[in-house]
Amino acid sequence: MSDEEFSVRGGVAYIDRDVRSLGSDFRTNRHATWPLARLRVGERELTISSLFGEFRVTRTDLVSKCRLGRVPVLASGFKIVGRDHDEAVIFWAVRASKVLAELQRRGWTVVDAR
Repeated sequence: MSDEEFSVRGGVAYIDRDVRSLGSDFRTNRHATWPLARLRVGERELTISSLFGEFRVTRTDLVSKCRLGRVPVLASGFKIVGRDHDEAVIFWAVRASKVLAELQRRGWTVVDAR
């Protein structure tokens, strides 16, 4: 990991791209709980690694990223949609405010969808 990269463990859920909320009809296609996923935030790329492989998004491939409310009971999540991916990913972390600060510090603006 370079000095310019931030990394944090969390959980991940692969969902349909069109999911807008975490209501009663919310379903995941696959998911891994904490600490089985890792978010790496770099200058040009976001990478989420888990037992399902890697979900990579560059600034030019990014369609949207928004902050969601509590995903599991104890964590907040970020939904990331990439142009070249059939699914969206929700990454959740216990210290979501720290993750949000690191994303913003590196120029990755996050919209609040809660």
